[in-house]
Amino acid sequence: MFAARKLTLAHFWVAFAGFLLAIVLGEWQMYVRSPLHAWVNNPEHYYRSVTAHGTVMAYVLPTLVAMGFGYAITELALKRPLIGVRWAWAGFWLVVAGTVLAAATVAAGKASVLYTFYPPMIASPFYYIGVVLVVVGSWIWVALMSINLHAWRKANPGATVPLAMFGNVTGAYLWAWTSVGAA
Repeated sequence: MFAARKLTLAHFWVAFAGFLLAIVLGEWQMYVRSPLHAWVNNPEHYYRSVTAHGTVMAYVLPTLVAMGFGYAITELALKRPLIGVRWAWAGFWLVVAGTVLAAATVAAGKASVLYTFYPPMIASPFYYIGVVLVVVGSWIWVALMSINLHAWRKANPGATVPLAMFGNVTGAYLWAWTSVGAA
């Protein structure tokens, strides 16, 4: 009955591919800062790697894992197919597009901001647009969690919401509230 299996796995594969890249960048950062290696010739490369590493670890990985896990919980806890699978895929592709846009901007040397949004660190608008796409894609997930819970409650009046789904929707609402500042 797990109809959103491909959707969930797509979220996890992209999340952990980004995580693998972030691990490699983190290892490289430790190596060039260690006594085993002289300081990097161009500090800009180091700060680009810190920005890419931080962006993946702070935004991309947790967002995609939460979304994928949330879709799985919705179907498994509510024992019904996910409502809005096409919207869920649209949210996934927004996150992927935002990730690629932000990563390309960092790789081009237009965003060495250590994954922050704070002045005076200023990156190319494309970096910020990329991060906003990640956040907006995740808002589709938040809406779908709410829609699925509402539909389940309508079909099961008076029934107790499964604990996993309660935690899932609560986490989604907290994410929506805290991510407003990023967008």
